[in-house]
Amino acid sequence: MLIDFKIKNFRSIKEEQTLSLVAGATGKDQTRPDSLVEWDDFKLAKTAAIFGANASGKSNIVRAFRFMKSFVSRSATRMNLGDRIREAIPFRLDIESSGMPSSLEVTLLLNGTQYVYGFSATAERVLDESLRVRPVGGRITTWLSRHVTPHGQDWQINGPLRKDEALLRDKTRDNGLALSRGAELNISALSELFLWFRKDFLVYDLSAPPMVLAERTAVRVGKDENFRGRVLQLLRDADLGISSIAVSEEPAFPAPKDAPEDLKKVLNAIRDIAGDEVLKRHTVTTYHSVAGASNPIGFGLAEDESNGTQRLFALAGPILDALDRGQLLVLDEFECSMHPLLSRKVVELFQSASANKKGAQVIFATHDTSLMSQNLMRRDQIWFTDKNQYGATELFSLYDFANRPRAASAFERNYLAGRFGAIPQFGRSLEDLEMGDR
Repeated sequence: MLIDFKIKNFRSIKEEQTLSLVAGATGKDQTRPDSLVEWDDFKLAKTAAIFGANASGKSNIVRAFRFMKSFVSRSATRMNLGDRIREAIPFRLDIESSGMPSSLEVTLLLNGTQYVYGFSATAERVLDESLRVRPVGGRITTWLSRHVTPHGQDWQINGPLRKDEALLRDKTRDNGLALSRGAELNISALSELFLWFRKDFLVYDLSAPPMVLAERTAVRVGKDENFRGRVLQLLRDADLGISSIAVSEEPAFPAPKDAPEDLKKVLNAIRDIAGDEVLKRHTVTTYHSVAGASNPIGFGLAEDESNGTQRLFALAGPILDALDRGQLLVLDEFECSMHPLLSRKVVELFQSASANKKGAQVIFATHDTSLMSQNLMRRDQIWFTDKNQYGATELFSLYDFANRPRAASAFERNYLAGRFGAIPQFGRSLEDLEMGDR
């Protein structure tokens, strides 16, 4: 489970900002206990929502998550010597910051072990990397510390990584991470953390066309009958009028019968290397009952269904996987094309003690203020982004206010009234408009 995430000098974020999933004052605030998971001497939230005006930095929080995941996952396998770290984009509205590295750090709880892992990087190279670990019942110790100095790199490697110190030093490139290289080299002490980044930490922008995400869900639906039944139940419960679903499979790039033999050989070679799934396309058909007819009628998901239905089908796979495996989902534009009540039900799924038994978490950026409800979320689960006078993003929670609102107060109404900040400040051409009756 995620404990906290720290970001510094990344895009619109200048000073270090921390998104914490640690519940505040749990002894005093007894609201929505199902939304928390207890560990050691504190509790962690299963969900967190980020609200704010357009261009306030919400999406940059999500981009920071995505950068960390992608860089850990691919820096050892998909980057070559001299490749630029393109996602390392500093805050550019300050001359000093624009020349400094972007820094990210995550604190996690995996199978009872606490990991604190972070790095800082420019577009040219990694400048710092560190890993601290606290096993069950133990003290936190530094396993890895790597820092660029005027004379080269200073490495400190301890604990179970010490026996592989020379290997890590020699094989880690300047533009790559030791965590990624160590996992590629089968250093077992790094496997659990690396696999979390690669498999159990997922980031999606729901404003983008859902085809790729829908394809992944369709593959699972086509292969796993039990999974298909669960996706269907989710679609039925969403009141979309769908009675059943089916998935058909066909070649994505079929070679014409009269294609040259050389082309057929190329396609066969690609299939051998990448696997058959890469060259297959999955078509989803939804079935709806017809009044007065014994057989339902089929609709093409991509051609005939609404954007909301397509996105819910696409998101159904990640939602169910997250609940099954205790994964972390980070979502941008969470409300995109979905009814507010449906978005609320998705949040309730993650907060349900019966549906979410493995500590799955979802963090989402949204404009849907109806989710800012005291009957849905605690104060420490509601976060805001706002720009300061220098154009830099600041991140803060509803619980951070010195005069924090009561747990039973109307969060949404107070937010829209401007009491928490993080709302648009309109200019005269919009502010002075008089809205007549409609």
